[in-house]
Amino acid sequence: MLTTLLSILRRCLPTVLLLAGASALLLLTDRAGATRSLPAVAILQQVSSTVLDDAITGMLAGLAEKGFREGETVSIRRFNAEGDMSQGNAIAREIAGGPYDMVLTSSTPSMQQVANANSRGRLKHVFAAVADPFSAGVGFDRADHSIHPPWLVGYGSLAPVDFTFGVAQRINPKLARVGVPHNPAESNSRRFMELARTSCERRGIELLEVPVENSSGVIEAVQSTISRGAEVIFCPGDTTVISAIDSVIAVAGKAGIPVFTVNPGVPDRGTFFDVGFNFLEVGLVAGRLAGDVLNGTDPTTVPIRETAAEIPPYLTLNLTAKGIDRGLWRVPDDLLSQARYLIDDAGRHDAKDAVLPGPFTEPQP
Repeated sequence: MLTTLLSILRRCLPTVLLLAGASALLLLTDRAGATRSLPAVAILQQVSSTVLDDAITGMLAGLAEKGFREGETVSIRRFNAEGDMSQGNAIAREIAGGPYDMVLTSSTPSMQQVANANSRGRLKHVFAAVADPFSAGVGFDRADHSIHPPWLVGYGSLAPVDFTFGVAQRINPKLARVGVPHNPAESNSRRFMELARTSCERRGIELLEVPVENSSGVIEAVQSTISRGAEVIFCPGDTTVISAIDSVIAVAGKAGIPVFTVNPGVPDRGTFFDVGFNFLEVGLVAGRLAGDVLNGTDPTTVPIRETAAEIPPYLTLNLTAKGIDRGLWRVPDDLLSQARYLIDDAGRHDAKDAVLPGPFTEPQP
């Protein structure tokens, strides 16, 4: 009987040790949380880019406005997946099981990764730099913005697609073919492409699409659309494509093709025009919301918000960008007056109070 008992113990020992280890880890995590003198916040972004970096800078500023200054009244640790989805999932799991009170995410993939890893709601989660959160598959309802996981809130920042194609068509009324590289694995990108197809069908523009899986395929995709007769390249709100935006501009410009986007304008970046949000401001409003939640606001009382309701998109124009045939691409005077940032032969002109008149509604398919 003793031999049998020892045999049973040997078989059970690994399981007992595993359970003991897990319990010890949870205990240590709980004790770490209990003994912290400052609230702890983790921040995750999918890739290094101006857009996502600006959103995080804005988040930190918004937190500071609410009294949470890094190193003084809040402890903050930043994570970056550097464009690697598997790495992003691993970091999200680390954050979800770590000694944090809240996690902030910048980009749709990061929001999705943390939402999945934090599915039990151990941490409060505030997101920004997500064009269309309602298509992300994390429990939001496009028809009722008050429906969302009780620990997950933030701002959608869907730039106006039909309005942007309208700008392109006003500048070049004969525009017939637009090239678009996009990553269909990104929910943001899928939404932008749905809207772009509807807009182009309505406007009589042929959309030359080339799907890509990662940033290394973007240049080949751009070259493919140019070989098929693209007159201009459109870059949607797609993390994969925007991470390669400098190369897109260089390749298109060499071929005599301009580039336009629905991403926030960097006046000297080289795009012809951009309609989008200032992502410092996008991050700022999300950071303020995060500060409110840390101060006790119940996330269940906060609907998923739209950036455009608080921050209008703006126009950037660069009349010196490569690839512009000035005989075809002529900017009307009223658009020039509506540009927040304008570069022409005389230099750069900033009109920080300039706003676009809208409307920014999207046509139905």
